[in-house]
Amino acid sequence: MKIVTAISFVLIFYFNSSVFSQISIKESLSKNEINEKILNMNTEKLNNVFENNVNSSITKSSKSPGLALLFSLILPGAGHYYIDRMDVGKYFLGVDAASWLGLASLNIYGNDVQKQSRVFSLEHAKTGNAEGKDDDYYANLGSYDNIYEYNNDKLTRGEYSLLYDVNKFYWDWDDLQNQKIYESQRKSSERIYNTRIVFGSLLVANRIISGISSFILAKNYNKKSSSVNIQPELLYKNDYSFDGIKINLSKNF
Repeated sequence: MKIVTAISFVLIFYFNSSVFSQISIKESLSKNEINEKILNMNTEKLNNVFENNVNSSITKSSKSPGLALLFSLILPGAGHYYIDRMDVGKYFLGVDAASWLGLASLNIYGNDVQKQSRVFSLEHAKTGNAEGKDDDYYANLGSYDNIYEYNNDKLTRGEYSLLYDVNKFYWDWDDLQNQKIYESQRKSSERIYNTRIVFGSLLVANRIISGISSFILAKNYNKKSSSVNIQPELLYKNDYSFDGIKINLSKNF
């Protein structure tokens, strides 16, 4: 604003000198008429300076709360970037990045522990090829010493559909302690996989909260984006000598 005021004073003195040079040619004009022309010309030029340098910088374009919400649901923080509020959005973006990193880390770690347990069962229970063997099969390895014990239990219960083909699903633990080690590894991998729900829930919750935040901030942004009009007015004394500048402010809601 100080720069604009300085420019205004320069323009005022420039146009004053220009007007007075024209006055010497037109001697028929009265002193009052000359002073009145100076006042009108200076005021008009000053208005142009303020309109070009101030109003254009104050008026903001409105933002769509719906778009801000949509962007945040897709990527937390994107809606805040849309409304120029990354001072808030950076936290949602950081939480999202950390959640994805945590989820990926648990997947990698869980897969590694599970693979170790199945390799261990291959070495100590002779489980053979893993093809066609689901998680239930590997859970049964930890509960029964061998396939014969398992099948006898299912026959006793009358659960004939759950019987295993001995040739395809064979296993027989070489030592009870090794079976316990395997079962401990298998349960550890399950706990790791189950922990993923924490990061999955955080990803969903973060998007919802980020969307609500960006929606509210967008509405507040629009309330503050109404234009402010600045109308300057030059003040003169009774003898038409310069007395100052009056600034009139008006805001459109």
